[in-house]
Amino acid sequence: MPSWNRPPTPFVSLAFFAVATTIALATPAAGQIGGTVTDRESGQPLAGALVSVQAQPIRTQTDHQGEFLLAVDGDDLIIVAAHKGYFNGRRILSSPTAAAGIELDRVSVGDEPNYDFVRPGACGACHPNQLSQWRNSPMARTGNNPWVYDLFSGDGTAGGQAGFVYRRDSRLVQSDPASECASCHQPEQWVQQPGASLDAVGALSEGALHGVSCDICHKIAHIDEGMTDYPGISAGVTFTRPERFGDQVQYGVLGDSSYDEFRDVMRASYQPQLTAAMCAACHQHRSHPGERDGIANQFTYMEWRDSPYSDRNSPYFATCVDCHMPSYGATEVCGFPGYLPPTRDSETIRGHTIEGTTPHFLENAVSLWIDARIEQDLLVAEVTVSNDKTGHHVPDGTMRNMILLVEARRLEPDAQLQYQGTQQVHELGGVGDPAQGYFAGLPGKFFGRVIHDELGDAPVPFTEATGVLWDNRIAALAEDRSSYSFVLPAGEGSYAVTARLIYRRAFRFLVDEKGWTQDGQGRPLEDLQPPYFGHLMEQATWTSEPVTAVSRTDVLPHVFRLQANYPNPFNAATRINYELPRDAMVILQVFDVLGREVKTLVRGYRAAGGWSVAWDGTDQRGHPVSSGLFLYQLRAGGLEETRKMLLLP
Repeated sequence: MPSWNRPPTPFVSLAFFAVATTIALATPAAGQIGGTVTDRESGQPLAGALVSVQAQPIRTQTDHQGEFLLAVDGDDLIIVAAHKGYFNGRRILSSPTAAAGIELDRVSVGDEPNYDFVRPGACGACHPNQLSQWRNSPMARTGNNPWVYDLFSGDGTAGGQAGFVYRRDSRLVQSDPASECASCHQPEQWVQQPGASLDAVGALSEGALHGVSCDICHKIAHIDEGMTDYPGISAGVTFTRPERFGDQVQYGVLGDSSYDEFRDVMRASYQPQLTAAMCAACHQHRSHPGERDGIANQFTYMEWRDSPYSDRNSPYFATCVDCHMPSYGATEVCGFPGYLPPTRDSETIRGHTIEGTTPHFLENAVSLWIDARIEQDLLVAEVTVSNDKTGHHVPDGTMRNMILLVEARRLEPDAQLQYQGTQQVHELGGVGDPAQGYFAGLPGKFFGRVIHDELGDAPVPFTEATGVLWDNRIAALAEDRSSYSFVLPAGEGSYAVTARLIYRRAFRFLVDEKGWTQDGQGRPLEDLQPPYFGHLMEQATWTSEPVTAVSRTDVLPHVFRLQANYPNPFNAATRINYELPRDAMVILQVFDVLGREVKTLVRGYRAAGGWSVAWDGTDQRGHPVSSGLFLYQLRAGGLEETRKMLLLP
């Protein structure tokens, strides 16, 4: 989401959504326009229609009787009415009036299966800027992405046959030989022939080379948001493919487009789902179609929808389009020679580069900071990664991952401090020489989503998934905190802790198996490039004043231990004691005898030593629980121990 962490301006939001405050209807006064929006064929009023002064931030919605009232400034106005499923309609008014009726034609054009999608170059005749931007976008390259072919047929790159290849290794290849790759990566082929396989890598058709083209997106009439769990373009995506060229419809989100001069070629229709729900077609799906309880491969849309970013009343509100298709300064949408389009606020005209994991986004996705302290002979650093700028989980997808590396050094003389702790980078960070980007075992953390197959092997491609082994990605507006302890040498010194968050496009073992040196867009693969062996998203440093380490005089416990609560049985409250031989992440929870969580008493990092916590017989919401037998469980430093306690009436 936007790095400036603010919602779109009211004009931007309203320009993309039919959500506005409807002015209470009354007899129009000076400077007001009133009227009714109706269905031309039936004459019935259309409630909820968007009515706008073209290219101005003046708009409202019709009430249940199809009536509207607009406060306007000036004369010679173009008033446009729009409603999903209808062509936009307009009235040109020389002055305010109380009878600005607008009739809308229903989009009655069917879906012609033999329709030939319009070439992107043809769209560029009127939209040269958008065409140029799209040609440099990932959307234009989905059809010939070598990583996709390496995982599907093994022939995208020279090393593609190594590792997993769907057509050779998948448990589903007999029942689903084509998989669903083409539904997202070569959608023109798929829409015309549902179930089609990817084209042969050496014989890509023109449609395949178009990738996700202009005509694919702007022909989507409806998205059934109850079917977004199916991979790619499914039965839940409705297209309008005309039989005749003169019946062309162009779906868009401005809601005030009206170009009657070209109505014999193409007409505009309002489709607000193109701001977010459209993206769900390919960025929200489970392991394979037909299995509604299948494992979620990519839940980007639901992650956004479940976050404050999807709430129009939230200060964080922003759609997929707001972030991934930012404005680029243009004030005109159409560039057809000789046509004079309306001049618009540049914030309402969206770029079509459609960026995602580019440097700008990666470096403005999260925040990182360090809270460090000296504890006798230890330097303890608490590192926080906050997903405060992205409207969905980070990282996204099932191969992409982030690695947090934490290092502590003595400044003079320069020397790395010895790490004392168990929080380390998972082996998916790469097992081998750290100097070559293999970070497993170093102080830090691996962030990603790891899925397993029916044999329990992990990670596996999403087509093979039968379960999620673990998922520690960071949700929108959530934080991850981890603790690191380093041993201080004797004597005085100054110290520094550095934390780096590094983004990778794939698991390191997979990169090595396939021999990938470029990413799927043909750019040099940063995962292999020093000094970071990935893209540096964030870096933070903490520096101390000169301090002198003090040896610990207290005697620490030798093992992790959970002690019996006291008193037990108890009536009102009891205390639970536990011991930590070293700093550790601690989770202490109370459960009922059926294993249902009653209350979490501790969830966080605790320093080495003895600890005590009370439980007052209440649940997570503070409500008293019924008397009976309860279990309390400690998880810390590899220990998982459970004991019983009895709450008396």
